[in-house]
Amino acid sequence: MVAYIVYLQQIPELLRKWSSSHDVYVPTRVEDHFYEFRPWQEKMHIAWDYDLAYSPLKVFFMPPREDLIHFDLHNYTASPVIKKTRQLLFGVHPYDIKAINQLDQLMGMDGIDVNYQNLRDNTVIFGLEPARLAETAFWAGVDAARVDFGFDLFWTRISPGAFLVRVGSAQGEEMLKMGSSMTSATAAEKEAARRIHLRTAARADKQSFGFTWTQVPEFMNKFYSRKLYWREKAKTCLSCGSCNLVCPTCYCFDIQDETDDHLKTGKRYRQWDGCMLEGFARIAGGLNFRPNAWERYRHRYMRKGKYIYDRIGELGCVGCGRCVKACTAKIANPREVFREIREAIKNEV
Repeated sequence: MVAYIVYLQQIPELLRKWSSSHDVYVPTRVEDHFYEFRPWQEKMHIAWDYDLAYSPLKVFFMPPREDLIHFDLHNYTASPVIKKTRQLLFGVHPYDIKAINQLDQLMGMDGIDVNYQNLRDNTVIFGLEPARLAETAFWAGVDAARVDFGFDLFWTRISPGAFLVRVGSAQGEEMLKMGSSMTSATAAEKEAARRIHLRTAARADKQSFGFTWTQVPEFMNKFYSRKLYWREKAKTCLSCGSCNLVCPTCYCFDIQDETDDHLKTGKRYRQWDGCMLEGFARIAGGLNFRPNAWERYRHRYMRKGKYIYDRIGELGCVGCGRCVKACTAKIANPREVFREIREAIKNEV
């Protein structure tokens, strides 16, 4: 493993150089207990110890609303809209890197999504070892405490004034060396970073499922037909879709066309959609094949616990806990649902 030591006082110089070629985003506190990735500015306080960025980082690859095509109805011409913004996300936790890795697979599985791929190809990701855990997080339980790919650099704070930086790509190493001379990490410093990770993972494991995540797909398959359970869980659901919006692995969208008042020009755009919304499963003629909230609620958990697993061998949940925080009815909690289903099945044996 190639790794360097970077000191805290070196980082402002690096950020200035990186920002000359990239839009740089860093985690910062926007309100009490709320953190977001915001554009870096001089003297901005970077929240090195943040627990969770409230908004999912998919916003940088799949904007909530995105133009796809601009067309001219008078000349009968159309042109694609492809953004190639160069951006750097500095301070991404492992579970969010895992979510991005999942999107990379899913958005390219049935043909390349050009809009997503162009933004993704022009994005540099610097990972960061978490210093604190959100109380709603359970990422250790879904094998998201560590990632071995999907980042250009990975930073671990090994002392108040120093980071061990693990190289994940040639581009990352090149950007790191844009600052003053870098010192290669010693074996003792690498061991310090390893121990920090193990302590973090051990704390996180206390908030996990309490059983192996690979069992979840089988449990979900067995529980699909338990309508009473799903009805009871979803009886207070408001179908607001908040859980979809904050989920870092949800990628559904709707496509619409829009023209100006004179019907001369227009655009085709896509915007986020969500399986918890009442109109998500409505098709031509008004038929809705998931008209009830409990059916949509079940579908969401089947997707997170079974359907995505069938496609890529991983749960469609990285344990970030954003949905738990966002749910107004307090019923969006994958850890709780998976535990309850496991206990119900175990008690039947």
